[in-house]
Amino acid sequence: MEMTSEKKLQDLNLAVFVALMGTSAVALATKSIFNNFLADVFVYGLEIIIISVFLYHLAKFLIHLKGWNNLSNNLKSPLKSGMYSAMPIASALISILFINVGLPYLDGYNALMGTLFWAISLIFSAIFIVAVPISIKFRMKPEDVTGTWFIPPVGLFVLINAGAVLSLKTSFMPHAMTMLNLLIMGPAFMLYLLTLSLVYYRSKFHPLSASKIAPTFTIVLAPVGVSILAMLSTAKLMLEYDIMNIGTVFAGISRIYSVIIFGYGLWVVIGLIALYFRIMKEHKNIPFSELWWAFIFPLGAFTLATGKMAALGFAAEFFTAIEIILYVILMVAWIFVAYNYTKGILAKG
Repeated sequence: MEMTSEKKLQDLNLAVFVALMGTSAVALATKSIFNNFLADVFVYGLEIIIISVFLYHLAKFLIHLKGWNNLSNNLKSPLKSGMYSAMPIASALISILFINVGLPYLDGYNALMGTLFWAISLIFSAIFIVAVPISIKFRMKPEDVTGTWFIPPVGLFVLINAGAVLSLKTSFMPHAMTMLNLLIMGPAFMLYLLTLSLVYYRSKFHPLSASKIAPTFTIVLAPVGVSILAMLSTAKLMLEYDIMNIGTVFAGISRIYSVIIFGYGLWVVIGLIALYFRIMKEHKNIPFSELWWAFIFPLGAFTLATGKMAALGFAAEFFTAIEIILYVILMVAWIFVAYNYTKGILAKG
């Protein structure tokens, strides 16, 4: 019997886009730290895989979008709704890959492709990150809140960073891009703070009913890294084009913010370690699933942000040392999750 479009849309594995987020962070971190032939081959290989998988699953989503009833139900799910926002995030990260890394033999088209994927991210961000949370009301208990709720504000910060990177490298509408980025920062910060208050309340007053969803709470770390990247890249854009005559002021604010929020990030890491110790004590283990990809991107974003802070020259040795440590942990985690995820897919045929 032929599978209906609604059923095919239901079977769309949203975790694939979360996997692409984490793998993109690995590629960008590797390119940032290493500058040799082997690193280039590794990064180019990852980039080709990321782009191919994204286009396949994006096409799959668009072709079967007529199954709207199921899509609507998924968007009302406390776990799946936030994961739809991973689609524009993956697209924005591909834009950054095209601009900062590019692909061999596409020198004349890398900027164009980067612009195209940024536009795709902007469109889907408006749908999944802005329109959906406003229009759809959840009917749930506080204990239904998961870490995937952090993905929408993460998406806004990644979109800001992608836009700034695009304008810096290609001179694509720098003044308009700056204004757009500043406007997006408002809902990005507020949505993160509102989500943080909900998740914090849930973690303190409601027990974790299933250890399977535990990895999603690692996403609380992601806004730390991506907000630092968004602030610093926008500040660099304002300085480069002398926008609003406050580039120097905004750059100073961004640097101070980055150090302060980095300290908060370290506190979050300690809190997450304590959380997972508590989960292991209560549930004995955290069964492997596609949700383990939630461990990768937050760590990757924090690694990239640490590298950007080291590049500023302030306490460079300190931040460089932390960047290397984080990168090693990131690679070990990524290899473990990618291996087990791939093994699971092959086992299912």
